[in-house]
Amino acid sequence: MSEVTTATKNKKIPVISISRKIIQFLSFFVINYAILEWIFNADFSILDNYARVLPFLHSANSAWTQGAGLLEYSFYMIATGRIPYLFVGILGLLGLFSGRIFCGWVCPTGFMQDLFGGLGGDSRLSLEADQFLKKVKSFFLIVLLFLFTLILIFFKTDPDLHQQWLESLGSMAYNALEPISMSEFLFVTLPNIITTAVDNGGSLTGIFGGTFKTIIFVIYVLIIIASAVYPRFYCKYMCPYAATIKVFSNYSFLKLQRMPTRCPGRKECGVCEQICPMQIRILEEPFSGFTGDGECTLCLDCMQQCPHDAIKWKFGFN
Repeated sequence: MSEVTTATKNKKIPVISISRKIIQFLSFFVINYAILEWIFNADFSILDNYARVLPFLHSANSAWTQGAGLLEYSFYMIATGRIPYLFVGILGLLGLFSGRIFCGWVCPTGFMQDLFGGLGGDSRLSLEADQFLKKVKSFFLIVLLFLFTLILIFFKTDPDLHQQWLESLGSMAYNALEPISMSEFLFVTLPNIITTAVDNGGSLTGIFGGTFKTIIFVIYVLIIIASAVYPRFYCKYMCPYAATIKVFSNYSFLKLQRMPTRCPGRKECGVCEQICPMQIRILEEPFSGFTGDGECTLCLDCMQQCPHDAIKWKFGFN
């Protein structure tokens, strides 16, 4: 019976996957409307008013917006002596009411990783390595919060020391996520490197902007390679936005649940865990609703591939 059910399930048109790819593709071009301007030789600046502040953007100096994401604005406000109650509140509400659906369906960096992932396969790290590395993005965020909290304290207590810290941080003082933002790398740093190389007649001399930026470039090349082998590598282990919103999305109103009368468990099936790009141990999560400790991006691969139709939407905080 299980084999028949699985075969029938696999023959169905993957409506969810197709819909998600369409939404990701359209979102990518709407957010990156500079590409559309180049392709169609047209002016899409009207989109400025809609793409200026989006919670899934990580590039403060991007080609398509004069602004940045909510997290960048938050750190910028802290650096200039203000507490970003509004932006943190918006992030919290997004996480509580929509989980990480932006990560799974809209984020341009996530979309690029999905494209990379189609090139190199679907390998998995060991459970121990995965659980350890998922703490890395939270570590980055905690370090930044500690650093910028000090800057906020100095702003209130010692203006001269505050200014010295800002000067020592350089561009990071106003774009804190620059070194750890894949979006910054893909849509700002890399295009600038290519443009500079073209302007220099193909010469690579000085195009990286110093030793530190050269190291960052090499690291992100390695991350892209890793993303081609391990699904959503950056999302799982490095993304600062993911580290922030997972705190709230762990208690999200919007989540998935398993139907106990349909799910036979890991021994008899386990398909959901095998295909989950975030490597969530779904079968160890409560039947009543799961978020994978805030890691679930609601991509719905598990729902689509489940041969028993055991995974459904769950609405509610309990």
